[in-house]
Order: sequence, then structure tokens, then C-alpha cells
Amino acid sequence: MRVLVYAPAALHREAWQALLARQPDIVVGGTSAETDGLVRLNAAREPTAVLVDVGTPDLDIIRRIHAAVPDGGLLVLVPAYDLPSIIELLQAGVTGVIARDEPVANLSRALIAAGRGEVVLPPAIAGKALSILARGGHVAGGLAEPLSERESEVLRLLAQGSTNKDIAQTLTLSVRTVEAHLRNIYGKLGARSRTEAVLWAVRHGYMVAE
Repeated sequence: MRVLVYAPAALHREAWQALLARQPDIVVGGTSAETDGLVRLNAAREPTAVLVDVGTPDLDIIRRIHAAVPDGGLLVLVPAYDLPSIIELLQAGVTGVIARDEPVANLSRALIAAGRGEVVLPPAIAGKALSILARGGHVAGGLAEPLSERESEVLRLLAQGSTNKDIAQTLTLSVRTVEAHLRNIYGKLGARSRTEAVLWAVRHGYMVAE
């Protein structure tokens, strides 16, 4: 997974560059203290995760980062898993959050998941956060065409917080097949991202197994 780092402090940028460069399955595509720098680094528009280290996250900065890397997964470092703050970050375009006291292995997994467009939230608050977002989320209300039985199964697992790999193992499918189902689901829902698809699923009862 290609990872960009946004951090105002030069020492933080250098530290993240050194740390992430040693992690398997991660390639550091560059670091920046400015959103314009992220735009230049994202010129190739490859699947990308953006690690955001801004101390106490500022929503205006988050929105600018999201605009600079619109197709990237934004993973924001937070001091603690505070539900109201996390809701605001998700509404501003964040893909996931991770606390500063998490081990490096968890950070690596979270970056890879965020780069794939997967929602990254601690399990203890994921369901509540998505439910709150769904009540006020702006996602498509209807379907362009009905979901197939398999697509419904994939969407239900997605809403329950499963990763693409988890869904593949549960349904005995390849990860590529799951990704193809997700593309079809997004198209039918009119969803632009995994988060929007999850919000649609939560609103329509897909978190409860039928």
C-alpha cells in the first residue's frame, strides 16, 4: 500500500518516513506539511492511504486534505477514541482513526485497510458511530437496480465491519470477486465510497443478520 504522510512538524514527518519504510506491504510515497504538496504527491492517483498527524485534528484541515487526495483513505491519529470527535471526523471525509498509543502493527494494518477504502474504527464504537452517521448521513435513498442475493450477503458483512478478506473467507470467495461485488453494489446504491455504502446498509437494516 502506498502511504502519504501529512504532518506540520518536520521531525514528525521524518520519523514517520523512517518508521513506515520498515513496515512490510507499505511504500512511503512522500510526506508533506501542506495540502498542495499532497496534490503533487497524488498526481498518479494510485490507491493511497494518507496518515494525518496534526496533534488535535482540525476539521478544516481534514477537509482540505480530503479535497487534495479525494480517492485516498484518510487515517487520522487521535489522542483517544472519543465518539463525538470521531463522528465529526468521519463527516469531514476521514476513512478511519487510530489512537496514538496503538502498536505499530495495528497502525500498519489500519493504513492498508484505509488505502483500500475500508472504514477503520475500534470495534467497541464502530456500530454506534455508523448508526449515528446513518441517521444524519447524506447517502442515496433508493436502488438503481435490486441487489443480487450474493451482493446482499456482501453488503451485510460490510455493514458488520468485515474487511474484504473477512468477507472472502466467510463466503468462500476470492478477494477480487468480493471487490467486483463491491463495485457493483456501489453502482446500484449510488454510493461514492465504502463509508457511504455502509451508511446505506445501516439505514436499511443490514447490520442485523436476516
